Amino acid sequence: MTGCCTAVKALSYSRPIIVKVLSPMSESSLLAAIDLGSNSFRLLIARTMGNGVAPSVRAIDSVKRSVRLAAGLDTERRLDADSRMRGLEALSVFSDRLRAFAPQAVRAVATNTLRVAQNSADFLADAQAVLGYPIEVITGHEEARLIWVGASHALGDGRRRLVIDIGGGSTECILGVHDDPLMLDSIDVGCVNTTLAHFEGGVADERRFDRALRQLKQRFAPVARRARALGWDHAVGTSGTAKALSQLARYALGSPVLDRLALAQLRRALFAAPINESPVFTQIKPDRRAVIAGGLAVMTAVFDEFGIDTIDYCEAALRDGILIELWSELAGADIREQTVTRLQSRYQIDPAQSRRVAEMACALYDQAARAVREERLERRALLGWAARLADAGRIIADENYHRHAAYMLRHADMPGFNDAEQGALSALVLAQTGGLRKLRGLVAGELAWLSVLALRLAVLLERHSTGDERAPPLPALFFRQGSARIEIARDWLDAHPEAREDFADESARWTEQRLLTQLEIREL
Repeated sequence: MTGCCTAVKALSYSRPIIVKVLSPMSESSLLAAIDLGSNSFRLLIARTMGNGVAPSVRAIDSVKRSVRLAAGLDTERRLDADSRMRGLEALSVFSDRLRAFAPQAVRAVATNTLRVAQNSADFLADAQAVLGYPIEVITGHEEARLIWVGASHALGDGRRRLVIDIGGGSTECILGVHDDPLMLDSIDVGCVNTTLAHFEGGVADERRFDRALRQLKQRFAPVARRARALGWDHAVGTSGTAKALSQLARYALGSPVLDRLALAQLRRALFAAPINESPVFTQIKPDRRAVIAGGLAVMTAVFDEFGIDTIDYCEAALRDGILIELWSELAGADIREQTVTRLQSRYQIDPAQSRRVAEMACALYDQAARAVREERLERRALLGWAARLADAGRIIADENYHRHAAYMLRHADMPGFNDAEQGALSALVLAQTGGLRKLRGLVAGELAWLSVLALRLAVLLERHSTGDERAPPLPALFFRQGSARIEIARDWLDAHPEAREDFADESARWTEQRLLTQLEIREL
């Protein structure tokens, strides 16, 4: 059947992750992935071995702290003081373990609770100060993709799989084969928020469970329909809930797998005695026991809606996916570069023209950028990608193409880009032409405004380079303390009088909006 699997044992992650890269790196180095989940904060440390085309990334240490961040959300979706303190204490432990790590060797991501918390920015500011590394809040779609990267590499046999990852605040459902996810979905239900919503005070009776199950099945129904239409031959569960339920099935019930019978037995055990007194549930740790009722309800809804008979457990998930991509990026195989190339093809963008604009914009930026190296280079990369995608909106219409492009990029599926990066790309593409008033509230900081100016100038120069002349002279750009100066060859402006007028108009736009006290156009 489409939705059934027949494997008979839990799958543990014991093999090294194999990452195919094109450029060599050091013989051995340490990488770290941090997952700020809704239930637990986790740190995974790995060592890379070898420098050939298929080096391995082997996990050597892990740290877990039960934070239950989702339990700290009040009715207004604000994190309370206790949950914030638990989170900061966990990050302090991680920070001690990461003191010798290079900044580029650490990636920290935050998931559902910090996606929805109204005061997440306040917590993240404190969290980054304690941890000592940037923290990305990733979308549910990106979380699902990274889970697939981790699980598919660990399992590695190329079977067509459905992967279910029940977290504290959301459940990711992914279907794919080999390295290609065919379906990526994230639903805002998890073991913590389901426990809080339906099993208050740890009381789990049949009436409450059935009510929870009805609501959960409604949430999963649309995703399950899409998955059944695609079909799969092996179902896998990842992360804490799947692990705990698989362990209970094996060690408390004597079942070799987590199947429908085991779920039904666990459900009866849930009603038979208080969780903390149950001979079944006392076999798992107290922090997991506190949210097992919600986790069991979510897993039961998944079995029912997807038509699953048996699910295996795979240890590799989000953190492993982070490590794989972190290593790939350090080795020169940035997933974001692959995403941009794919979008250029989808939106029928002229690669030669977009490359010229990107090279000109980055060359202008390089002359004037002043910042810490990592910040400067990251902003430069975003500028280059924005330039290469600037014409995306022309697939819809030439008129207002920059607005079309900005909207498309803000809502596109862009693997590798976090929400802030995707927003910055969209803002840059919107900024490439037209008035500047529309950028207020979207662009902030000297490097961001320098990027806007560099892209606008590059687009202007490309617009006036026609025929065989495809390489206008690179102007000199000075940008500092609220003013800018552009030095450009008079001979070229004489040959392109319309460009001279456009440069004058550009200068007026910046000063009229008081974004610069002066934008001088100097002809040499």
